[in-house]
Amino acid sequence: MNRFIKTPFSIISPSITGYKLNILNNMNTQKLIDKYLPRYSFNEYHETVINSSIEKVYETAKNFDLSKSNLIKWLFKIRGLPTKRMYLQDFISDVGFTNIEENIPIENLIGFWARYKIEPITNPDDFIYNINSARVKVVWNFFLEELDSNQVRLSTETRVLCITLSAKATFGLYWMIIKPFSGAIRNKMLQIIKKDSEIDAENR
Repeated sequence: MNRFIKTPFSIISPSITGYKLNILNNMNTQKLIDKYLPRYSFNEYHETVINSSIEKVYETAKNFDLSKSNLIKWLFKIRGLPTKRMYLQDFISDVGFTNIEENIPIENLIGFWARYKIEPITNPDDFIYNINSARVKVVWNFFLEELDSNQVRLSTETRVLCITLSAKATFGLYWMIIKPFSGAIRNKMLQIIKKDSEIDAENR
């Protein structure tokens, strides 16, 4: 007699492969980006498919080398961003961003808020509910979806919430100027992660 596992989605045989169960679990998990900034004024989204394990892609995305792209280095310099230390975690520290929360190996959420300058997020709950300490809230993530046992969709989304109308008007002009360059940076990031993850997978 066959046994079955009940899920919120269907009745599934125990013979189902592990990666399909992971997909179902991913579907049933609220995205961190939705938890921390469900409403936003501006956003952009990019994705790629990587032939590697979800664990390897997550590990790579957490701290890859931004300096592998000359375009990223050039655009960072133009925008006055630090370029001395270009591994992601070093860059996050140098620019004043915060690793808000992670759901290993599905999502890593980075962000900051600002009134007149970038401020670190010391209390995640405060970031969600406090609308008095900042004019702008910004989050961006790396989100992984397991398509197969050795294939992953990696996406990155940036969201910006302007608290006041004046902040929205000011940032809107800024966003029109930087969005094409921001998109180029995000796509280059995905290319670096894809290349590094797939090279490691081939060498195993």
